[in-house]
Amino acid sequence: MNELIEKNRRLLRFCCDALRSIGQIVLLLGVLSVCAITTLVILSKFGNWHAPEAFKMIIAMPLAAFNIFFIGIGILGLAQFIRYLVERDYKPGWILRHGDMFFYLYALLTILSVVWVYTIAPSDRSPDMYRGVPVIIVVVFTTAVKVLILVGLGQILRRLMPIIEESKSLV
Repeated sequence: MNELIEKNRRLLRFCCDALRSIGQIVLLLGVLSVCAITTLVILSKFGNWHAPEAFKMIIAMPLAAFNIFFIGIGILGLAQFIRYLVERDYKPGWILRHGDMFFYLYALLTILSVVWVYTIAPSDRSPDMYRGVPVIIVVVFTTAVKVLILVGLGQILRRLMPIIEESKSLV
């Protein structure tokens, strides 16, 4: 493993810098999209204020925009992981140390957004659009797969970091 890292050190540093730049841009876009969507929903409902419908939209839209935010956090975490592998005296960053919690939080927000959109929010929409059995089966299956992958990645990261730290101390 160390030989592979030594051979590709320049490429890995380039990838780390590129991922850090891309992650910062995506994170900024995620924050801006959450703020913009929340503002637009509030402003669009302000003139025609129906409290239950406006509240549902104010909650549902930023939950969907958080996907961009967590993708940015994931990219920055990957950049920190590559830098942690490449540099000998680099200590893991905050995102990398708490990466498993980010995965768990993202899984929880995924479940909450699906529950919100498909059970609470559709009261003002046609009931047969969201309540069909095939649609529910597909949504539950894809959400379960996504949540299981996120929890698995959190578990892998939690168990992988001490192993890498131990191998660095042996070399």
